[in-house]
Amino acid sequence: MRLDLLRQWSSFTFLNFTQFLGALNDNIYKLLVVYFLISIKGESSTHVVLSVTGALFVLPFLMFSAGSGVLADRFSKSNIIVLTKVLELVTMALGLVAFLYESSYGAYAVLFLLATQSAIFGPSKYGIVPELVPFERITKANGLMTSFTFFAIILGTFLASFITDITNGDYIVAACFCIMISIIGLITSFCIEYTPPSGADTPLNGHVLREIYSSLCIAKQHPSLLMAILGSAFFLFLGAFVQLNIIPFAEESLGMTSVQGGYLFLLTAVGIGIGAMVSAKLSGATVELGIAPIAAIGVTISCYMLDYFSTNFYAVLPLVVIVGMFGGMYQVPMDSYIQASAPNHDRGKIIAAANFLSFVGVLIASALIYLNAEVFGWKADKGFVMIGTIMLIFNLLLTYQFFDYISRFLAMVLARLHFRTTYQGVEHLPDSPVIYVCSHTAWNDTLLMLGGQRRRMRFFIENELDHTPWLKRLYHLLRIVQIPSIEPLEHNQMCHVVMRNTLKKGFSVCIFVTNPNIEEEIEKLRRSETFNAILEETKYPIVPVMIEKGEKHKPHRFFMRQLNKIHVPAAVIFGPAVT
Repeated sequence: MRLDLLRQWSSFTFLNFTQFLGALNDNIYKLLVVYFLISIKGESSTHVVLSVTGALFVLPFLMFSAGSGVLADRFSKSNIIVLTKVLELVTMALGLVAFLYESSYGAYAVLFLLATQSAIFGPSKYGIVPELVPFERITKANGLMTSFTFFAIILGTFLASFITDITNGDYIVAACFCIMISIIGLITSFCIEYTPPSGADTPLNGHVLREIYSSLCIAKQHPSLLMAILGSAFFLFLGAFVQLNIIPFAEESLGMTSVQGGYLFLLTAVGIGIGAMVSAKLSGATVELGIAPIAAIGVTISCYMLDYFSTNFYAVLPLVVIVGMFGGMYQVPMDSYIQASAPNHDRGKIIAAANFLSFVGVLIASALIYLNAEVFGWKADKGFVMIGTIMLIFNLLLTYQFFDYISRFLAMVLARLHFRTTYQGVEHLPDSPVIYVCSHTAWNDTLLMLGGQRRRMRFFIENELDHTPWLKRLYHLLRIVQIPSIEPLEHNQMCHVVMRNTLKKGFSVCIFVTNPNIEEEIEKLRRSETFNAILEETKYPIVPVMIEKGEKHKPHRFFMRQLNKIHVPAAVIFGPAVT
């Protein structure tokens, strides 16, 4: 078992290096084309060059993402990765020819080909991750891939600017460097473990939009998957806008050159890499979607502050890092959830659909850059106000859709701050939704239950306790269902209907009871015909839960006494499942 795990992680390491080198080449060549064209057309054409190159790089993803997703589902993903690296090497050789003859059309054509191989590479690159690493390591793997990707952006942005500087614009040398990177990437791709085809038999379809729509319909059938796809696409829109806007922002607000503006984007990429690792650390062994809306608030505030401090060089430097950091924290849960939740046979198609929407976002970002400068006549600093406002509006939708994830994540954090908790019997918990029957003594029992598992949960609480008005408002905010005392749960058909619908949506159900005899309460429920109908229909088990809270001791030191007021010892004991 240990040897298999080592081999899986070794193969993932080679995948990570392969995609890192591909992302490095993408970013070097794309910026080289920008600098090459600006040197030919003049700095007054910066906005137009950035918009055209951004749009041209996106088109292959829109044209070929659906087909490449079908290929990833029908054929070995590892074989597809090797073939795309061969195509990358050929493309970089053509890039050398384009620079040799100083052909702007040739440089555009090579950029299009480079984006084409990246479009084919994408679904296999992300779709192969669950085949190379265990489920509990998917989030960590995505954190590493995202960090390496943005390290590639950092290094690629730096090298494009650095090589242009030290060679006085000798793009032949830069093209040779890109060819060398492609050769190394091809070698590392051969080291990725062979993965068999997933068994899908979906035919290639020329109707791209129909294929994308079909994939999104499949995603809609799985809880929160469609919203995660839209959220991931929005991140690439955001990142593309920031990358395209940072060069004119540096020129207009800070008096820098276009190449120096490229250096400034390095800080944003550094922030994204840091944020990706922080998000992976917070998520642990699972996917923590509740982080994304919180990180989106940070992105919005940072964008507004970039406009406010636009002429202050020393304020801009940390702010572009912070924008990237919150962006990285936002992205990792989205991509991890897509990979973990997409069904195996359709994973390539769904990832391809996500890529398609992502690059529609990049295309929109290119259009906004053009509209902002050429149509509205706004400066680049106002572009950050615009993107911050768009992020704010989108985050309202995201918060509404992911509210249960946010409340679960915040409850987990509060539980760890308020309690010193031990969890027993966690091995009794299945991966599917569960019906918990739990002893209830205080409102903070909800924190302990949410902190003890990662699935979204709906609570049903007996209305016999005397709740204060603020606690009732809190229960309403958390969508807690209060069971009327005049109609016990075992006879309350309305609650039974809500429970059945909740379980079908992939939520767990937690029934809080005041009776300390949990077995007696479970037996009452089992005698109910409508409740038994739920068990028969959903096939989910009942798990008894006991919550015990220790007494606070009174240490002599003042600091420890204050800490002990909030760090209460507690134990959550999960019993064997009852089917």
